[in-house]
Amino acid sequence: MSKETVIDFARRHRTAGDYFYLLVDGQAECALDHPLSVPSLIRSFGEAAVTRVPRPDMSHELDHCPALIQLAKPGEGVPKDYLDLSADYSAWDLNYDERYICGWLTSREPLEVIAAHIAARCYTTADEAGDSSAWFEPLRLELLLCAMQKQAGCLLRPIQNWLLPLSWGAYTVARSSEYACDPDLSERARQTQQLAPEVNALLGIWRHALTFHEGFAPWRWKGPGILPEQASVHGFRLIRDARQLGLHNSSDRISLSLHRVFMHPLLPQHPDIQQAISQARAGSLDLPSHFATYSEATWKRIVYSLPLAKDYS
Repeated sequence: MSKETVIDFARRHRTAGDYFYLLVDGQAECALDHPLSVPSLIRSFGEAAVTRVPRPDMSHELDHCPALIQLAKPGEGVPKDYLDLSADYSAWDLNYDERYICGWLTSREPLEVIAAHIAARCYTTADEAGDSSAWFEPLRLELLLCAMQKQAGCLLRPIQNWLLPLSWGAYTVARSSEYACDPDLSERARQTQQLAPEVNALLGIWRHALTFHEGFAPWRWKGPGILPEQASVHGFRLIRDARQLGLHNSSDRISLSLHRVFMHPLLPQHPDIQQAISQARAGSLDLPSHFATYSEATWKRIVYSLPLAKDYS
């Protein structure tokens, strides 16, 4: 996330009648003496410009809830220092499992209305089990946008525009629908929220594994950026596939998915891997430990026998 991206968003996507907001996650890391910490922002902008978003699962712990900060009222300029600071912080926390910067928002509605809307949508985006979802977290919203497509605009309204940092270091601008509508969440959209924690864990291990430069790994990501484009979508599909293969343990699902992005996306088609999956499904084998016994020669034999794949998922 570059400073120019955030500055350009504030210039191009905000009209004269819009407020400009920054949303940060109280669950993520930010030192108290940092200018973007909630106490620092209250000192800089005043208590009236900062409010907590009472997410349903944490409404009794407001200090750990997300904070919505009004950086500018309609007709006011957005302080460039805070655009720069938040852009830098968003680039820095890309390497962390919990991201502090959730996005930059524009809306014609005042602070309290937007905070209440974000909190209410935690029920709208409940997962398949019916548990409310912290849909505003960057990875969760990224997955929702991909699953909902045009319906996502109904989810956002009355937030006009949301500049969202993405899992591989890029960004997207999510836009509200032009008319009032009720969001219709498909089964897949709800499933993204249920699987988001596991997808997040996979992406974190994937990022970390890329810092090591050893061993046979023909599908290792070598392009620009911290992860390949659409990494979150690939992660979701791989975890979903692992569940559909009947793997009950999260560690087994993540291990299989990780080996698919390093060794070969079509690993589950190989008889040896199928046998290992069957044993793991029965509870008689631990996939991470089992894969650790494979030599480079074993991996080469498996990988070179598989057909060509076009992408990670």
